[in-house]
Amino acid sequence: MSRFRSATFFMGIAALFAATCTKDQLAGPSSEGGNPQIIAVVVDNTKHPVTAASIYVYQKAATFDSISQPDSAGLVRQLRTDASGKCSIDQLIPGMYSLMAIDSTKINSTIKTNISITLSKPDKPEYIDTLTLAAPGSIHGIVSRGGTQNNNQNLKDGFIQVKIGELDRSTVTGPDGKYSFANLPAGAYTVYYYATDGFYVAKRANVIVSSGKDTTIDTVFLKSRILPPPQGFSANYDTAAGRVSFHWNPVVFEGFLYYMVQRTCASQSAFDKSFNTVDTVLVDTLGSIPTGTVLYYVVRSVNKIILPSDNAGGPIEIVVGRKQ
Repeated sequence: MSRFRSATFFMGIAALFAATCTKDQLAGPSSEGGNPQIIAVVVDNTKHPVTAASIYVYQKAATFDSISQPDSAGLVRQLRTDASGKCSIDQLIPGMYSLMAIDSTKINSTIKTNISITLSKPDKPEYIDTLTLAAPGSIHGIVSRGGTQNNNQNLKDGFIQVKIGELDRSTVTGPDGKYSFANLPAGAYTVYYYATDGFYVAKRANVIVSSGKDTTIDTVFLKSRILPPPQGFSANYDTAAGRVSFHWNPVVFEGFLYYMVQRTCASQSAFDKSFNTVDTVLVDTLGSIPTGTVLYYVVRSVNKIILPSDNAGGPIEIVVGRKQ
């Protein structure tokens, strides 16, 4: 009888231990000192859990804008679902993520985009969802550098870069400006277009791809990348101190990096110089430049790909040692 009671006791302890492990796998710490940030269960179209489905975790690039070429989303984690179709993900740095699942046949897939992770060690998972696998879809469209939109009919439409923000997927257009993405998991995407020869277009957000269907994006016309130049460029020359103080009005545009003040000397290129600043004031000291030397100054705004604007209003002329 005592042996029976002992066996019953240990069986109860084992059952309690097993139940505790199952619970911890779902909501308890998955790494030392924190909970999983993402918990997902992958199911098929009959709602049955999918074992050994491949899970890909992509982190969206920190900044996307219509001036600089967008970076591709980075693959930061790859794992498989367990026997219950579940996966738990932790140790992600704060940011925006996409979660893609593909079954073992590599046929059916799904994606969840715009998953926001704000804490590296949350008290509870920040994202919990069920991912239902389905047949993939596709995207196609046309990009044009010219046409009636920009009056650039002679420009070719090939080799325009097209990127998807939520995945590491990119392509380039053919000579006719056409592009396509096949085998995309059904979901919502952001598409970016970029041409390296001086044209760009902003993103197309919330492009919906449905299971087994092709999504057509309306024709995108690239716009000329024209940067606004700083206005109100003025100078105050203190001949006694040998300093020129410059001032201009601020400009605001997407992708702004800094202002560039350029000093040019027609008679002596050794005195040419460029100054970069994020302020709208600059002081240039002329102590080492001979009296009578003629200097010309302009100011430009510069974007994230180091493309400068035109200057506004022409150069300011300074003659070293001569009051204005």
